[in-house]
Amino acid sequence: MVIGLGSNLLVKDGGFPGVVIRLGKGLDRFEMKGATAIVGAGLPTPLLARRTAEAGFAGVERFVGIPGTVGGGIFMNAGCHGAEFSEVVTEVTIMDSRGKIKQLSRKQVSFKYRSTNLEGIVLEAKLGLGEESPAKLKELQAKLFRWRKAGTPFDQPCCGSTFKNPTGTKTAGMVIDECGLKGFSIGGAQVSTLHANYIINKGNATASEVLKVIDHIRKTVAKKAGVNLELECKIIGV
Repeated sequence: MVIGLGSNLLVKDGGFPGVVIRLGKGLDRFEMKGATAIVGAGLPTPLLARRTAEAGFAGVERFVGIPGTVGGGIFMNAGCHGAEFSEVVTEVTIMDSRGKIKQLSRKQVSFKYRSTNLEGIVLEAKLGLGEESPAKLKELQAKLFRWRKAGTPFDQPCCGSTFKNPTGTKTAGMVIDECGLKGFSIGGAQVSTLHANYIINKGNATASEVLKVIDHIRKTVAKKAGVNLELECKIIGV
């Protein structure tokens, strides 16, 4: 099992029966060649967003709110504030199950909402960016950070956005909120009162309790709103 920062994972209480490799230092390259950013899979995405903004390049500045690595973000086509990795990726370097390293062009990767057809381990990527005033980009990032701080439990333990946004104009958080589930809890697991698409750990939650809250949300939303919510967070372990 290869992970980045594990920000969108829920590990079951029995743990993971195998080897977990966390990509980080050694695969955290950041280099600008003209308007192309060459970035390692282990580079934290917020750091990518800040460094490119400081250098005066636009395209990933909105990713300052994604609490994961570039590799994980590309693998699941992560995004926030109306932007996602599919919009900037021009090439992806991967290693397959046999250890063979190969480069894939943008046309060879099928990006969908929070998913791709990538198989293997993302090692590095090239991102095509545009030029913009560093001051303007930093101002936008400050605005987005204030919004995230006020509207999401960004500083509380959780497994990130729990569900993918359903088709339509309403987000998963809106639908869950309209079903009256903000604040619903089982044990130490609680639907955030700030943003209903986050299930926070109030200090002593088990993965089992989080899964029970997830199940309750899905059943309630299906019954009251007629919407079948699909998980965005990945559940692993036994």
